[in-house]
Amino acid sequence: MATEIETLRVLKILGDIYPSFHLSSSAIEVYVRLLADIPGPVLEQAALEHINHSTFFPAIAELRSAAFSILEAADPIPTDYEAWAEVQAEIRRVGHCGQPQFENPLAEQVVQQLGWRYLCLSENPVADRAHFVQAYQAMTERQRHSARRLQVVTEFIATLKAGIQPQLSGGEREKA
Repeated sequence: MATEIETLRVLKILGDIYPSFHLSSSAIEVYVRLLADIPGPVLEQAALEHINHSTFFPAIAELRSAAFSILEAADPIPTDYEAWAEVQAEIRRVGHCGQPQFENPLAEQVVQQLGWRYLCLSENPVADRAHFVQAYQAMTERQRHSARRLQVVTEFIATLKAGIQPQLSGGEREKA
């Protein structure tokens, strides 16, 4: 994760490239806070990518988007048809009585939702593929959205899920 020094270094590079744009100290604090969950080297590459494509100083959202695009390019999520091909290979390998082994955890989740035995014994592979692709696309979109979510928002959601009601005044939290 990016340290404050790494983020400030990236902001300095951006300030040198876009000299007509000036950030206030409070804006710098917000940049540092909201970019902290991105690895420092990735953040630097995201800034360089932005410099390569834009004549304007980047918003936090633009840096985050570029950073997550870089991270996803380094470890891409298999396409829906690649995932379906893995399912088909496992159907041929182990059949309906066997235990499939998936490299792709999203494909495994979708297969669990649709039912392994059902997929193996179905007589309508065209419809099965369509259902799998639709569910897989929804799952990958959810994973991408979750991966790009701010760490502080993820922590806030976990607090809400735990049944803890956040308080606006005083910053204390109480059980609901």
